[in-house]
Amino acid sequence: MIYGMTETEAPLAAAHDADWSSLEHGPAVRRLLSGLAGGDAAAGSTAIGQLYRLAPDGADVRPWVVAALPVLLGLVADPARPDRERLLRLAGDLAGADRTWQMSGQTLRAKRVLAGYAGLTGLLTDTDPRVREAAAYTVRAVARLTPALPGLLRQRYVDEPDPAVRVTLLCSSVLTGAVGSGYQPTKRWLAWVADSDADLRVRITALTELMALADPPPFDVETARDTVLAAYREGLNREPEPVDDVIAPLRSGQRMAARQWTPGYPQVVSAVRAAYRNDVDAQLDLLERMLDLDARDARHDGLHQALALAQRLRGRYTALVTRAAALLHDTDPQVRAAALRLLHGIGELARPAADAVWAALPRVQRRIRPHDGPVTWIAEGTPGPVLGPAVHLLSALRDERVLPVLHRLLDEAPDTAGLHQRIAGYGVRAHGLSRTLRRRLRALPAGHEAQRAGLLHALTAVAPDEAADHLVREPIDVTTLRLLARAGRAAAGRAPAIRAALTGGDPDLELAAADAIWQVAGDAEAAAAVYDRYFDPRYTGVEHAVAAIDGLGRLGVRVAGRSRHLAARMRGRTDAAVVVAIAGALWRITADRNAARTLGPVWESAPRLRPRIARLWVETGDARYAGRYARAELGTALRHNGGRHGLPAPEIDRDERLLARCRELLAQAG
Repeated sequence: MIYGMTETEAPLAAAHDADWSSLEHGPAVRRLLSGLAGGDAAAGSTAIGQLYRLAPDGADVRPWVVAALPVLLGLVADPARPDRERLLRLAGDLAGADRTWQMSGQTLRAKRVLAGYAGLTGLLTDTDPRVREAAAYTVRAVARLTPALPGLLRQRYVDEPDPAVRVTLLCSSVLTGAVGSGYQPTKRWLAWVADSDADLRVRITALTELMALADPPPFDVETARDTVLAAYREGLNREPEPVDDVIAPLRSGQRMAARQWTPGYPQVVSAVRAAYRNDVDAQLDLLERMLDLDARDARHDGLHQALALAQRLRGRYTALVTRAAALLHDTDPQVRAAALRLLHGIGELARPAADAVWAALPRVQRRIRPHDGPVTWIAEGTPGPVLGPAVHLLSALRDERVLPVLHRLLDEAPDTAGLHQRIAGYGVRAHGLSRTLRRRLRALPAGHEAQRAGLLHALTAVAPDEAADHLVREPIDVTTLRLLARAGRAAAGRAPAIRAALTGGDPDLELAAADAIWQVAGDAEAAAAVYDRYFDPRYTGVEHAVAAIDGLGRLGVRVAGRSRHLAARMRGRTDAAVVVAIAGALWRITADRNAARTLGPVWESAPRLRPRIARLWVETGDARYAGRYARAELGTALRHNGGRHGLPAPEIDRDERLLARCRELLAQAG
């Protein structure tokens, strides 16, 4: 449509009144504005794009913007124009609608021109919903020049029938109102909107904006749960269309949003979970619903949240693990990676998924090389190759199907980080790898001490008798002494060197030598003499005292004469870890249950000692005494060793073993 002179004469007059020749790009802008005023749709669209590209000047805009705003606002005032919404958004972008903080230079002058336009707030009630939405966006530019704007926007939200306009009104209300004294009222208003609006997009936008603010107020958790699930289901968190970088810094907020994966949905899920506190069943129900949705982002975010849940709370995770195992074959690579990351991070809880992980592991026939993708044998780490998460998980579960994989890695990628430790975890079940381990040790050049230590550790674990030959020339230190102790009588030739270390002066060295001399030579007295020097924490550290007392416990009835001193030490004021160690030693030395029956207060005051206490109670069979503590532990949702940060898989396993022993105690009690 070509508009008549009467409809365009005012904007044209404004365009001719300015001294365009004195402004940078002025003549070009004048022609573009005249083209807009002419009314040709194709020419107008081209002109708008050109104006966007001519406006930026670093972080500011060029001086012609101030002269062009009255022309654009005059065009917007014409109700017959079909492009009013685009022109109004252009005016807002030129005046810094997404740069509310910028109050200097040409942008500030443009904001003042826009704030002085009498019809700006009136456009919020225009008959065209597209114009109302553009107005709700554009008024952000004058937020700091119009103190009453937040209240006006919230009132307009109440009266606005169109959901898309309400979304923009909501976002503008937060941007303009969540500052200073308006911060708390804005949060309360968002919570009300999230609980009460009839439109899904408005509710989820309110929730995401609310969670982006610090310390959100209480909200209806069930409504929020249903809202975020429905938003995932409807795909409302799809990635926005990218914005042309040429027009930076205009539309800076849109440009950042275009690079954002999801608009705050994970934060909403976290807030809902936090509202459930320690109700693990309610949280599991939410996450399982997310994993069942036919929505990539819901599955990805649910898997990520599930790891945080399992690290903090105890629960029945079998169904979740089974679902994660099925998602190892999802069509989306990010979902597959998230599923494997979850299983890799929860230790023994992932055992039901072992078959699925094994099925997803490639059967590589060519030479092994690190490559992209979560389900691989090895991956590239910072210092070098590392075990892939699937192999790491299966080997941590001691799954013997992965032993051939470890064997081949030992041949073709022996410097893979963590490889030797994983082999050692199998113990004698990995005896078939001993020949390759010995060959690797013989071929290892000098200077590779870390790799040599790893190979020796693995060989000593899988074939202790064969490791003795390779330990003959190793220097005596704490690491070597521990390997000799594991090798046992096969390392008898190194007994003289071990004896020399019994009086080395270093507590760690002497305690390691004491254990080695007992395991290698069977000399209980020599070992006990060292333990006697360290079992009293008044004269040594708690860590060394516990190690010495544990050593006496391993010697058993051979050191029965020390039991009286141990019992006396237990009655004195001493560290809780020492008390537990003494109770265990007295049981193993004299079969005295009485000390173990006094550990209830320690159980209550030192949660991290509970696995050790529970193991002792299972050994002594004190189910009647221990039953109430075991029952209370099984009724506690929080992991005993939990903290503010997530637990690694070994710590989750430690807590699960504690629960298993508590169940065993209750079974003993009948």
